Parts: sequence; C-alpha cells; structure tokens
Amino acid sequence: MLEDVRRLADDLHIFDISVVAGVRACGKTIDYKYCGRRSNGFLFVLDGEVTIFEDERKTIVISNDELAFLPKYKKYRLEYTAPSTTFVVVNFDMRDKNNDDVVLSKEIVLVEKDDVTHRIAKIMNKFELCSTSKTTETTLRKKELMYRLLAAVYAQNFSLATRSEISEQIADGVYLLEKTYLENLPITQYAAASHVSVNTFRNAFQKEFGTPPLKYRNRLRIERAKELISECGFSVSEAAYASGFENIGYFCRYYRQVTGETPGETKRKYHAK
Repeated sequence: MLEDVRRLADDLHIFDISVVAGVRACGKTIDYKYCGRRSNGFLFVLDGEVTIFEDERKTIVISNDELAFLPKYKKYRLEYTAPSTTFVVVNFDMRDKNNDDVVLSKEIVLVEKDDVTHRIAKIMNKFELCSTSKTTETTLRKKELMYRLLAAVYAQNFSLATRSEISEQIADGVYLLEKTYLENLPITQYAAASHVSVNTFRNAFQKEFGTPPLKYRNRLRIERAKELISECGFSVSEAAYASGFENIGYFCRYYRQVTGETPGETKRKYHAK
C-alpha cells in the first residue's frame, strides 16, 4: 500500500475532500457492489463494528479504534453490524502532476488495531469537527488533515521500526485519555489501562508531556472548543458544553490561560464581517 505516495509525494493533489460522521444502528447498509465506490475513503470506527462483503462473502470486519482504506472503484457492500456504531469517513480524490489518478491500493486495507497510533485517532476526531462546516477555513483544514493522515498511515506501513511517540509504559493510558477526553474519567482508570500505579502513571505522564494528566485533558478540551468556535461557528456557550465544560466562567478563564485570548476574541477574529 502507498507505493505511489512514496514515489509521487511532492506532486500529490488532493481534492474533493468530504467528511461523514455520526452513529449508525445495526443493519444499516451501503451498497457499492454494482457501480463501485466513487472516491477513495478512510473509514475509522470509534466504537462499534462494520462488516464489508465482496461477492456475497464476508471479507473484513472493522471494529473499535480501527482504520480501513476503501479504494476508489472498489465494489462491495458495507453493513453496520453492532447495535450502535460511531464512525468517521473521509472521502477524497488524489491525482499527480499529470492529472492521473494516484491509487493507494486496489484492495480494502485494514490498519490493524495494534498499529493505530494515537496520532491517527486524533486526526480522525479532528475530521469529525469539520463534518458539518462549509467555510473556507474548514476546507483548508480538511486538506491539512488529509496530508497529516496520509503521513501517519504511511509511517505505520513503511517504518521498519515503528514506535509510539510516547513511552510504552503509559501508552495505553494516554490513548484512553485522548479517546475519552470529553468524559470525566478518574486518573485511576488511565493508570489501570497502563497496568501501573496512579503515582507511576502521573509521574511518567508529567515527564513525557510536561503537565499533569487532568490538565492535559483540559487542554485537549480547549483545543476542541477553539476549533468549534473558529471553524464551525459555534457560540461560546455551545463550544464550552460540547467540549465538556459545564461552568462557562471557568471555561472562559481557562480558555484565555491556554490560548492567550478570550473565546469571544477568537470568535470575532475568525467570523468578523
């Protein structure tokens, strides 16, 4: 996979990027078995399960925290097979300097769960923020994220010594934190995910990131809030509640501490008439 990307990286033109995100109930199907897929796509399953069939036979199951590449023109039938599945799909086309299609793979490729780094999960979650906005800023943001996603997937497939960017000792706990940062999980759960004590997790986290785990979690929430305000047009209160803050006053104070400006200043800067 991605041989053409390695050869043509300097000349790639990515366009027609669209994002579909949401929750699907069991039994919902999408059928491409007659005309084939109209564009390339990456499917990320945050929670639940998707089953893909080719020629009426089961071919691949994509479940929690797994990423799959869905090739352009591929014929298949996709079915949501869990009671509820939360997902993000990024559709795109890609051409070289001669305006020829660049093909990542002719077959559906699953990036195995053990190989999906926290970077890929964060990128796909950021795509979800762009799914309902049509502004120029969002369009440019999608292109930026698309290149970052390809770079992350490429690194997973071609690195001879791929390592997580964070310490293996706390990697599972950090991944849990970044996946559930909108939830108020206690630090004991992050430590348990890494199979270490709370003190060991807290100290290792502080050494790795330069900040305590819960303060890091709040910074992730502020980052999300800023994107909702600047890219999706949310009001200050809407962004606060959608980012896990229940106290607007605390949110505004902490937002200014992290970003150097108030939420209102961010909104005026990006949405001034």
